[in-house]
Amino acid sequence: MKRIKRNFRLKKSIFSKLVVSYIVFSVMVLVSFVVCLIVSMIYISGGSDQTMPPNSFVDEDGNILNMEQIEKMGGWVEELDQNFQVINVYGERQREQQSYTQEELSSLMNVSATEENSYIGVMQYLEKRKTYFLCIYERKLVQIGVTVMLGNQTQGGHTATRLSSIVFILLFISNCIILSHYLSKKIKKPLNQLVKGMEKVKAGEEGVYLDFVAEWEFVEIRDTFNLMMKQLEESRQEKEEMEQKKSQLLLELSHDIKTPLSTIKGYANALESDLVPEAKKMSYYQTIDKKADRVCSLAENMFLMLKMENPDFHLQLKQVDICELTRQICAEFYEDILNAGLSLDIDIPETPYYIQADEEAMARVIGNLLSNAGKYNQTGEQVGVKLSVLEKQVELRVWDDGEIISEDLQNIIFDPFVRGDKARKTNGGTGLGLSISKVIMEKQRGTLTYEVYQGKNCFVVRMGIYGRKERIL
Repeated sequence: MKRIKRNFRLKKSIFSKLVVSYIVFSVMVLVSFVVCLIVSMIYISGGSDQTMPPNSFVDEDGNILNMEQIEKMGGWVEELDQNFQVINVYGERQREQQSYTQEELSSLMNVSATEENSYIGVMQYLEKRKTYFLCIYERKLVQIGVTVMLGNQTQGGHTATRLSSIVFILLFISNCIILSHYLSKKIKKPLNQLVKGMEKVKAGEEGVYLDFVAEWEFVEIRDTFNLMMKQLEESRQEKEEMEQKKSQLLLELSHDIKTPLSTIKGYANALESDLVPEAKKMSYYQTIDKKADRVCSLAENMFLMLKMENPDFHLQLKQVDICELTRQICAEFYEDILNAGLSLDIDIPETPYYIQADEEAMARVIGNLLSNAGKYNQTGEQVGVKLSVLEKQVELRVWDDGEIISEDLQNIIFDPFVRGDKARKTNGGTGLGLSISKVIMEKQRGTLTYEVYQGKNCFVVRMGIYGRKERIL
């Protein structure tokens, strides 16, 4: 399959186009050269060859033409009557035959060599004298062919050379122009499409995608451009979502801070104006302190959330015994969960297991999950923690048997300012705990998910395990 794909790319590539173009160009140059050579030969020869045609060796009056040349070649001429009887001989005769039959004449004038006849002849009929003239040569001395004579035409040769050179240069330039135009058209079309696409992007146009058919190299550029535009579009959408998210965070934060600040201001004004009975002043002071703690908690969590979402922020990862850390957090929240009227079921192995994590951040994750389980379990009786190791992965489950979170809320449970009771009550949490916990887990290459397990709300933390019983250096 890869070979077929590679062959297809080769056929559709610029390389193949160039190879074919150069082959065509070479053929065109060769044809041009041959044409120029033929033209020059015709011009030099004047349109005819310079040898004596073999059937034109007698003029109209019966005079032998170029007899000296015939004799030099060892030939002679015989004059025959209507019955093919020899009546005259011109030159030195080499045989004594006095008459011929039609078969003998045909054999004598046959240009192909035969063992029966060692002579070759050319016959010409003279109408004026009503006789035949037969020119005979020894066959081995005669070479049949066409020769163009260039000698004795020096001036014409120079002229023909110049003419053929000019014609060849013109044809060569024409071939270059034709081939260049063809290649330019093939390359310029996709380049124009690319330039237009870039100009649209430069002008701020969105959703710019290229769609053209071209050689493989341009197809790769086209696909890379489209991929780049897709990534830019996704980046733009993410940026818009991030801006909307930040705006929503600020809106939610201002809403959550406004209520406790209003309470603090009202109570402070009442105390300042001495409108509060002495017996209730302590309660007012406690409420102010509680609301101030809530404002501080909101500000702290918001700062932590923004810091966590910064890509340049990194946690201080080290080897942490997840079993021991989980036991410590369970001990810290044990009393709070009992005060809420719930029991805490703990299932943590005695064997230490080590993970790469930020100990403080990991403690915040476990604490957030336990706090939420105790806070929002209004209908159940239990909160549980179960830690297990499966295939080199540690799994921590924090569950409660309260009312199952609705499906529409499950989809947004990890978004900022979402609370389990879905109502914006001031006695609820900040709504940032699960969001912060999820970001922390992602920073540590772990996961935090929600699932309904055996009819219970269950938040599951998963991380890779790096050691057991002994620390890994």
